Amino acid sequence: MSYYKNFKLVFNNPLWNFYLRWAYAKGITDLERLDFRADFSKPNFTCLLCGVAQERTAGEFIKFALQRNPNAKIWIIDIAEEQIRAIEKLVKQKYPNRNIRIQRINALELDSLIPKASLDWIETDAFMQYFNSPSLSKLWDIWNQLLKPDGFITIRDFSTTGSLVAVADKFRIWLVKAWLKAKIFRHTKNEFYQLFKRCGFKAIEGLTPLPTYKRFSLIKREPTWQTPFRS
Repeated sequence: MSYYKNFKLVFNNPLWNFYLRWAYAKGITDLERLDFRADFSKPNFTCLLCGVAQERTAGEFIKFALQRNPNAKIWIIDIAEEQIRAIEKLVKQKYPNRNIRIQRINALELDSLIPKASLDWIETDAFMQYFNSPSLSKLWDIWNQLLKPDGFITIRDFSTTGSLVAVADKFRIWLVKAWLKAKIFRHTKNEFYQLFKRCGFKAIEGLTPLPTYKRFSLIKREPTWQTPFRS
């Protein structure tokens, strides 16, 4: 089976939509702990879903953005052709008159597609694990260039701490290779901290239903790190 079809076997569960709605809202709320309030009401509000498992993910993201700004400009990108075709069909059927652009592209080439300093919000889920450390650093440099001065990012990803989690990571890497035929990489929490700091982001961390899977909300401000919180 294809990468796309294997993903659909899992994410067709209604709980996936519930998780996405929770994750998007929680990520935005987390920003308030950084004394930052996301302004969705801007006339030119522009957001990017960077990588998408399948069309249900895209559908929830589109609804979340349009509920807050019906005129929002929405970018959705992925490198996989099946995902892109499915999302194009969804948008054509449900959102034909909205400002939504879907593009098949490597995220490391986004600066050739999206103008600099044009994005208010970047959102993604379990995306950083698909990049090795040098590529991940390049990705964040590109994201930083594409964001407006008051732009923000909400993400969830696996964050390794301790030897026990490192063992679990080996199993996760093997499972993804066997199930999805994809290669993923292990990244430590310290690596994330250093990356956020180098790129000049102020960040805060929160929990998800999975102990090693963390959510991060970031803004383009003085590079500091906030104490993790539980919620």
